[in-house]
Amino acid sequence: STAALAAPTHLTDSQYLTAVRCQALMSSAALGKIDTGALDSLIKAERSGRVSATADRADEVRADAAREARHAGVQEKAQLIAERGGVCQTWNEGGTTTAAAQMAQPTSAN
Repeated sequence: STAALAAPTHLTDSQYLTAVRCQALMSSAALGKIDTGALDSLIKAERSGRVSATADRADEVRADAAREARHAGVQEKAQLIAERGGVCQTWNEGGTTTAAAQMAQPTSAN
């Protein structure tokens, strides 16, 4: 019951677009497809109620990520696979609460 109270009812547009990017990276044949079942369900549920501008932007984000994966060199592929294995895996496994919390964490400068 505590988890239900902590879970956001909807993703922000930014979180939604990040999830869409992750879905594209995870389903990319160029990077090696992985199961996106949980993420597909999340995106489907979150798609309804979005303004058309956000839906259009999601289509652009998806296409850009797929194109980026297809045209990536060795180093870029490694970076995309690392992104997919990091925050993207959190979206696919942990659901909205875990992924949203991770996105809210500041990243350290390297």
